[in-house]
Amino acid sequence: MDAIQGVYFRREDYAGFWRRLWVDVIDTLIIGTVCLGPVIAFDLPLMASPWILNLYLAICAIVGFCYFVVLKRSKAGTVGYLVCGVRILGLDGRPARLRSLTFRTLFAVLGPLCGLESVWIAGDPHRQTLRDKFAQTYVVKRKAVPAGTGKVIFGYYEICCYHYILREVEVETTPPVLS
Repeated sequence: MDAIQGVYFRREDYAGFWRRLWVDVIDTLIIGTVCLGPVIAFDLPLMASPWILNLYLAICAIVGFCYFVVLKRSKAGTVGYLVCGVRILGLDGRPARLRSLTFRTLFAVLGPLCGLESVWIAGDPHRQTLRDKFAQTYVVKRKAVPAGTGKVIFGYYEICCYHYILREVEVETTPPVLS
């Protein structure tokens, strides 16, 4: 496939708002339990020393990176992806790159709308959140197959008074045949 070609799916093959909300809830609960569970269970005194707190935060960041980036790219996916039956792909239809997943995760945590950008799904033909738009990824149902290929174009968006030019796949529409 050329570098300027991408794939698209049928609208019903993209993960919708509620499915993605469940994925986020499940994954957030799991990573929260893994990172905060030991502190609560063993009453760890993290504030006793700055280096202990820094070490603990570094370990939590590494665990979070492995879970939200490395595991999402794998065939298995995160627990939320497994339970809700979804996977994440790049615009080319292959598993998303680590760079894209890293950017997507950082955008979800540090982005301007911090998780509320999921409402963007309703008006987007590919049901992408803003973090998906910026990271050039799709979240689709696990068994979804591409509906076709299209040229990768640059779409213009105005979001919160900022202007963006983002890559997206143009869906081929065939004009009606007049007889």
